[in-house]
Amino acid sequence: MRTFASIAICILAAGAANAFDSAEWLGKRELLLREAERLRAAYSNCLEKAKTPAEDVTMPIETFEDGSVKSVVAAKKAQFFQKDGMIWAEGVVITKFAQDGSRELCIEAERCVVDRMTKSGWAEGRASFVQGGTRFGGENVYFSSPESYVHVCAASDFETSDAAAGGAGLPQKKAKSGGTKE
Repeated sequence: MRTFASIAICILAAGAANAFDSAEWLGKRELLLREAERLRAAYSNCLEKAKTPAEDVTMPIETFEDGSVKSVVAAKKAQFFQKDGMIWAEGVVITKFAQDGSRELCIEAERCVVDRMTKSGWAEGRASFVQGGTRFGGENVYFSSPESYVHVCAASDFETSDAAAGGAGLPQKKAKSGGTKE
C-alpha cells in the first residue's frame, strides 16, 4: 500500500470512556494493514475466478446472538467462493445494523471482496462510508467490521454534520459564566 497517500480512520462506536493506548493501537494497525494486503490479493484472485456471478444478490455476513442480522451485503453482481469464504461483488452496499435494527453504518463500493470469516473486506475503486452525520470515502479501501476500522489508500474525502459543538459523540458547548468579559 502507498503509505504516503493513505489515511486511516477508526470509527469509535464503543465508548470514548476507555483510555487510548497508542502502543497497542500501532501494533493492531500493523496487523490490520497486513490483513488489507491479504484481502487486496484475494480480490484479484476472486476476480479471476468470478465466471458466473449471480445478479441482485443479498446475503447476511454476520448475525447477533439472537439470530437477527448484524450486517448484510447487497450487490448488483456477486459470486460466493465457499472454499475460502469470500464474496466478490460489484455495485455493493454493505449495511451494519444495531441490535434494535437501526442502521449504524453503510458502505457503498464499486467492487469489493468480503471475507465472511474475518468480517472484513477490500473495496477496489471508489467506496464511501456513512455513519450518523459523517460521510467519508476514497479509492482502494480496507474495512474491518469487528475492529470498526477503515483504511482509505487514495483520493480520500470527508464531510460531517456532527462536527458542531454538541454533535454525536462530541462534548457539549460550555455556557459562558456571568459577570466576566472574554
